[in-house]
Amino acid sequence: MNLSLVSHKPSSMAVNGLLQALQTSADVGTYFNRIVVTSPSQWNPTRDEAAILLLDDEAHWPESAAGETETSIGLPVLPLWVCTAEDSGGANSRRGPDVRDPRYYFVSNGIVMDGHEWESPASSQLLLDKLASYLPLLSRLSLLRQRSQPGTVN
Repeated sequence: MNLSLVSHKPSSMAVNGLLQALQTSADVGTYFNRIVVTSPSQWNPTRDEAAILLLDDEAHWPESAAGETETSIGLPVLPLWVCTAEDSGGANSRRGPDVRDPRYYFVSNGIVMDGHEWESPASSQLLLDKLASYLPLLSRLSLLRQRSQPGTVN
């Protein structure tokens, strides 16, 4: 099973810090075989993955295309709101996928993170612990999604 980190800024310091932390975490290996970083425009999710959506830009996420909702459960996703000192509106001004979009199954309203949290070991560990608490749910939903019959409705 794969875990995708989806960001409009895939080479940003926040994404790289998150990727390094996840790769060194023992919790991730228990649930996911591979971690992939990609941008929303290049992202093509498969049935055997879950995703952390890094909402780190004001850009809109791609709209749902007709015919993309073949499964009974949407792709399990965890939104991660990345804030910086320049942010005036906070996490509420961020744009992400519409929660009504059937392509996604949101496991949380989101986690808010400062873009520099990876620089402090204490903050980094706290954030990693929060993320790790969602990994079992993301993994189980991804397995359920794989086993579900295409076209069925919950």
